[in-house]
Amino acid sequence: MTFHYDLPKDRIAQRPVYPYDRAKLLVVNRSGELIEKVFYELDKLLTAKDLLVFNDTKVIKARYFGTLESGAEVEIVLEKKLSDDRWIVFGSPMKKLKIGTMIIFSALMSAVVEDKTDSRTVLIRFIGKDEVGTMPIPPYIRDGRGDELDIKDYQTIFAKEEGSIAAPTASLHFTEDLVNRLINKGIKHTFLTLHVGTSSIFPVEDKPGSERFLISDETIELVEKTKKQGGRVISVGTTTCRALESYGSKEGETDLFITPGYKFKYVDSLITNFHQPGTTHLLLVEALIGSELLEKSYNYALENEFRFLSYGDGMIIL
Repeated sequence: MTFHYDLPKDRIAQRPVYPYDRAKLLVVNRSGELIEKVFYELDKLLTAKDLLVFNDTKVIKARYFGTLESGAEVEIVLEKKLSDDRWIVFGSPMKKLKIGTMIIFSALMSAVVEDKTDSRTVLIRFIGKDEVGTMPIPPYIRDGRGDELDIKDYQTIFAKEEGSIAAPTASLHFTEDLVNRLINKGIKHTFLTLHVGTSSIFPVEDKPGSERFLISDETIELVEKTKKQGGRVISVGTTTCRALESYGSKEGETDLFITPGYKFKYVDSLITNFHQPGTTHLLLVEALIGSELLEKSYNYALENEFRFLSYGDGMIIL
């Protein structure tokens, strides 16, 4: 059972801090020491022997709000593309999305439910085309209704490869200025791609679904060189960590479920946000630092006005 805690609603960040690198950063040392910093001070915590690994996935405008012919409101989130007009989607409320149901998104675009694929998803066929999709911010941020600000705020500066339905949020704190500070100190960074899927949507009672990933030869070489030279491989985000720890092939799908007791092979340190209670992300962090230090860290954050979840502050585990 993962670590649970009470998260007051007013501690859930509804917008990021501007500039993004002015978010608070809790430094969690495995010795048990906690130090409060700011993200733009990250260069002071690392050395030229260290390697930062980022996820360069790009979030697509995956959430659609529509109405049925009855007038009932529904929403869908794109999950898997089958063809140009057919997608498997998460639907809400599912009970209203029966086979044959028509969903109206705008005067130019609608969709029909063609099949029920499982208890949470349906197969739909889009009819027409219109730019009505929104950024799939989590439901705890303004009820999941993304706006123009989210187009920039919910996309990392490294975003390149389209395919995610959620952002790798630890990277949202990085700005061009911060990256340049790290480069000027000789701190290396590299990229991999993991398209974030259901593991960011469903609770820990569900094993995270498979997610597509790709790791380049260059990244593999840098990771192995860093390890050999005694540097730290620092995963920026739990999605990056999951991909690195899945390395055995350079691409494919991973269903790796990291839980307490797992022995990390490649990741030495982790930069991550503060996660919801009862999530797979929180289990991964617990696997890295143990339940006692995890509880101590979250209690400190709650007692010292840290902001939580996707647009909130973060921590670095050293």
